[in-house]
Amino acid sequence: MFVESDTGDYGFESMFEEPADFRPPTPEAKLVQYERSSSITTGPETIQIRLLGSHPLWGHHLWNAAKVFAKHLDLHKEYVKNKTVLELGAAGALPSMIAAANQAERVVITDYPDNSLLDNIRKTTELNFPANAERPSIVVAGHKWGYDIDEIRELNKGERFDVLILCDLVFNHSEHSGLLESTKQLLRPSGKAFVVFTHHRPWLADKDMEFIEMAEQAGMHAEKIIEEYTGAMFDDDPGDEQVRGTVYGYCLSFA
Repeated sequence: MFVESDTGDYGFESMFEEPADFRPPTPEAKLVQYERSSSITTGPETIQIRLLGSHPLWGHHLWNAAKVFAKHLDLHKEYVKNKTVLELGAAGALPSMIAAANQAERVVITDYPDNSLLDNIRKTTELNFPANAERPSIVVAGHKWGYDIDEIRELNKGERFDVLILCDLVFNHSEHSGLLESTKQLLRPSGKAFVVFTHHRPWLADKDMEFIEMAEQAGMHAEKIIEEYTGAMFDDDPGDEQVRGTVYGYCLSFA
């Protein structure tokens, strides 16, 4: 027989109450420093990237693809200087920070519309470009691939973008169609979309490459511009380490 407690909850509240140590605490956010080439002439020499302690959408890692493309951008400033830039699925947003450092006219940084992800990117922006708050040329927004295209264009005065950045996104095979739709609808006819990635699951490399094939079938031209071995992100993952440790980059265009 249940006996009514003083609070009138019949003891149910205490019955289902979790012990204080039942769930491990969420890891705290951390700062990672990315050192740019000594030859850089614009923007901060060290980029600070704030990473969440944990996130189900993998936004708590600074991916090798982002670091390789950041280095590539510093070697090819002409890609972004005085251009409008959009990053999709930005996570740590390192390439966007480098684009801003290399004098992009406007940088719009997007990720899945999750407050923790977007607030974290805003904090990274404030760390590296504190003056942006007064005259913002860097904007952070939520974007679900394939949807609300006009809302993202409005962040660029209603226009498409000169440059799109897609770093380590093609592993998400079920979202290829939406990702390609955003790419086609948000890139200027004369623009370039940079797709940079690692085959984290080597046995699914063909599935990763289907995104590039879909883009070509949609009338886009694909040119490989990067192939660089960095070492694998996660040492204990299965599959060929050489494959898991190599970053590939393609430039997509309509021309």
